[in-house]
Amino acid sequence: MKNAHIKNAQWLAAAGIVAAFGMTAPAQAADWVMLQGVERPDVTHRFFGVVQLNYANNFGCDPLEGLVGTSAVNNGLLVNNCRVAPELRDQKADFYIPNLQVGLRGNLIPGRINYFAAVNAGQNAANYQLGNTERKHLLTLTDASLTFSYIPGVRVRAGRMRVPGAEEFYSGLKAKDYMFPTDYNSRVYLERMVKGNAKNTTSIPGQGYGTQAGNGLGPITGNINTYAEDSSFGRDMGIQFFDAFKNEKWTHTYAVMIGKGEGIHGFDIADDKYDRNLYWSSEYDLPGGAGPLKHGVKLYAYHQDGVRQFIIDSAGTKSKDFDRIRYGIGAKALGEIFGEGRGKHRLGFELNYAEGMIFHSNTASAADAPFGGLMQIAAERDNKARGITLDYGYYLNKNWQFDVRWSRDNLLYETDGKNWTPGFERIYTNTTLGVNYHFTPDMRLTFNYEFRNAEAPNPQLNANGTVNVASTNNQNQQTRSIGDRFGFRLEYEF
Repeated sequence: MKNAHIKNAQWLAAAGIVAAFGMTAPAQAADWVMLQGVERPDVTHRFFGVVQLNYANNFGCDPLEGLVGTSAVNNGLLVNNCRVAPELRDQKADFYIPNLQVGLRGNLIPGRINYFAAVNAGQNAANYQLGNTERKHLLTLTDASLTFSYIPGVRVRAGRMRVPGAEEFYSGLKAKDYMFPTDYNSRVYLERMVKGNAKNTTSIPGQGYGTQAGNGLGPITGNINTYAEDSSFGRDMGIQFFDAFKNEKWTHTYAVMIGKGEGIHGFDIADDKYDRNLYWSSEYDLPGGAGPLKHGVKLYAYHQDGVRQFIIDSAGTKSKDFDRIRYGIGAKALGEIFGEGRGKHRLGFELNYAEGMIFHSNTASAADAPFGGLMQIAAERDNKARGITLDYGYYLNKNWQFDVRWSRDNLLYETDGKNWTPGFERIYTNTTLGVNYHFTPDMRLTFNYEFRNAEAPNPQLNANGTVNVASTNNQNQQTRSIGDRFGFRLEYEF
C-alpha cells in the first residue's frame, strides 16, 4: 500500500483536475505549463536562446586527509562537491559555459497547433557523461514538441518536453535567480539513467565502496557499465494533457503527462512501463509583470511515479523493476506583496520527497566521494530523501536584485535497513546569498556566495551491529572537507 504522502498528493492533483473542468473562461496564466506549451496566436515563428558564462570557486574546500584502509589512496584529492561540474576535474575553480541554447517556437496553425524546439551545446548534464570528465555530445536536442488546441479545456502536447514538477527545474531561465542549484534537486530530483549499481565493487583500483554485503541490486563487477548512461535533464518523451482556467483573479492550471521515463538521448531503463506525472497550480493575480516574471501568488503540487529496470546480479544477466517516486508542494509570490510603494519582493517555499532510485554518490561509502565515475543508487522503495527550500528576493530597482536562499537535502533519512543502513544518511544544508545586476531586461550579471555544511549523522556499522571505525572515519573526513563556494554568471537571453 502506498504511504499517506503519496495518496494525499494523488488526491490533491485529481481534485484539482476535476475542479478545473468546472471553470469556464480559459486564460494563459503566468505559469510554466502554459508558457512552455502554448504560443500566442499572433506569433508565426520566433527564435529564442541563451548564453551563460560561469565562474565557480570552491575555495572553502580542503583536499581529503586522514582516510584509512583502501580509501587512503584518495588522500590529497577533492570530493565531487568541491569540483566544478560537469567535468569534475580535481580542481576547485574554473570557467565553464553551462548553457548555450537556441530554439524556435511558433504556430503552424494559429490558435490550433503550435510547436517548441530547442538545442543545447552547453557544458551540462545533457552533453556530458555524468560521473565522467568526458564530453559525450557536441549538442543535444532537448525540446521538440507540438501542442494541439482543439478540445475546449484539454490541450494536448506531444514530444520531448520538460516534466511538470519541482519549480527549480520546471521554471524558465529568466526566473532562475541562482547559479548554483539546490543539492536535493541536482542530486535526487534530476535523474541519472544507470543500468546497475557500483556499491560494493572495486572496479577502480584503490577505490573503496563500503562494507555492506548487498545493495538490492547486487554487487556489480567491472564487466557492468555503471556509469550514468544518460540524464533526464528534467525532460521526457511523452504526451501531456493540460489547460488553464480563469476564475476572477485566480488562474488554475492542470497537467497530466504520460512519459516513457527515458533519458534526454533516449536511453531507456523503464522498459515498456510508463511514467505518470500530475501537476496542479493555482495563482492569484497581482498587478504588474509579464510572462515568466508575471506578478502573482502561486500554490502548486506535483506527483511523479515510474518504474526503472536495474541489474540485480554481478553477471549482469538479471534485472528487476524498482519504483521511482517524486512528489512535492510549493508556493511562490512575486510583486508588491507587502503593499504598494514598499518595493517588489519574491517569496518562495518548496518541500520535496523522493522514494526509491535515489542517487547517493559516485563512489565510496560516503556521498560526494572523489571522482571515480561509478554510480551508487539506493533503489529500494523504502529508501527515502527529502528537500526543503526557502527563498527571498528584493528588487531595489530595474537594475539591482538581492537574493537569499536556505535549502536542506536530507539524503536517505529512511532506508530499507538491510542493503542501505542509517550510516548512509547525509544532511546537506546550504545558505546562498545572491546579487543580480540587470544591464538590460535580457542581460544580467549574477554573483552567489554559498555557505555549505555537510554531515554524516550516523556511524557505519558492521554486520554484528558494532561501529565500523574505519568507514565512519572515512565518511566523516569526506563530509568535513566540503566548504563554502562563490561564483559569477554572465547571462544573455534573446
